[in-house]
Amino acid sequence: MITGEWFDFFRQLATFFANVMFFKYFLFLFLAPFYPLREAIRRRRTSTLESTYKPLVSVIVPAWNEEVGVLKTVKSILNNTYSNVEIVIVNDGSIDRTHEVIDEFLKEVKSLPKHNEWKKKKIQYHAQPNGGKGVALNNGIKKSKGEIILTIDADSALERHAIENLVVYFRDEKISGVVGNVVVANSKTVIGLTQKLEYLFGFYFKRAHAVLGAEYIFGGACAAFRRTVFDEIGFYDEKNKTEDIEMTLRFRYFGYNCTYGENVICYTEGASDITGLISQRKRWSKGRMDTFINYRHMFFSKDKRHNKALTHLILPYAVLSELQLLVEPISIALLLTYSFIGLDFLSLAIGVFSVSILYLVNALFNGRRVDLRLIFLFPFTWPLFYFLIWVEFVAHLSSIGMVLRGEEIVWQSWQRKGI
Repeated sequence: MITGEWFDFFRQLATFFANVMFFKYFLFLFLAPFYPLREAIRRRRTSTLESTYKPLVSVIVPAWNEEVGVLKTVKSILNNTYSNVEIVIVNDGSIDRTHEVIDEFLKEVKSLPKHNEWKKKKIQYHAQPNGGKGVALNNGIKKSKGEIILTIDADSALERHAIENLVVYFRDEKISGVVGNVVVANSKTVIGLTQKLEYLFGFYFKRAHAVLGAEYIFGGACAAFRRTVFDEIGFYDEKNKTEDIEMTLRFRYFGYNCTYGENVICYTEGASDITGLISQRKRWSKGRMDTFINYRHMFFSKDKRHNKALTHLILPYAVLSELQLLVEPISIALLLTYSFIGLDFLSLAIGVFSVSILYLVNALFNGRRVDLRLIFLFPFTWPLFYFLIWVEFVAHLSSIGMVLRGEEIVWQSWQRKGI
């Protein structure tokens, strides 16, 4: 029967991807616990600079229609414990009250007493016609003076010690970029909790990327580079609406080293509804595909500048993940159907067990303390990942259509509620 042939095809395809991905996940789970040791060695090697290395950090905040969250972002920077900071806010042609909100706040700051801690940090504000996030970032960088450039989205907020912790990584002269630890703050809804868990597990795997020296995506929510990087390889691609992904691959293409800053914590607002979530994932998917095509020469590259773990393992696996998305939802649906009709739940049990391992490892090793709440959440939340797979599937198909039609995307936008 045709139905039986198709079922067998998807089952074999799903088995192939499952085996390949299991290898990746368990490799990462094995490597991730070595991250604290690696960073401890780095800190010991650079400890002599502890009291002398206090570079100016320029925090670039691009904003487009961010009246709800932009002040929370700016205040989180002002409240950081590191004092040698300048803030550069770039309003990219917002049509809401972003300008009025920022302007009123700057007047309040100006009226504060001279001894107020906020007065020690310089704030620049620039309003420009709408040109896109890349243009806003580039103009902010060009107007800044810092040795370290930190970009943060205007719907995010830095943890109080984030910048101070960030500077520690840059004591190592070999490090030219650091990606922060982004945490979803709005987790009181099902969609919010789904994203919070996804980010938690995804950023835990950045530990393994750091151990391998193979990080390849610095999200715009919290990413830092030395100014010399922009002087040498140029600024963000203003035509690319996923400028953060393109910049990271270009950064790695030219042989710069980077790491993951687990204690550089940035809280962000996730999408608040399914439409916003799909829109976000479509943007990410389209950006990854465009960037992989543009930097296809990095795959299995023999160039001495390129990290071999990145070019021979991480990037190929990234492409496999994109291909897996095309068959995974259908395969899971068939698996569930087969399991309940045939009363054979072994494959399903293996999948659930694998997810439970992710929960357990994150509960024990993610961050500075054990978080047993994750273990109690597991029985109620693991199905959320299957919901997320369908969201990614829909977004992936849409982004493929955009690539085939040569269409581009705009700044992502959803109804902001603030964090």
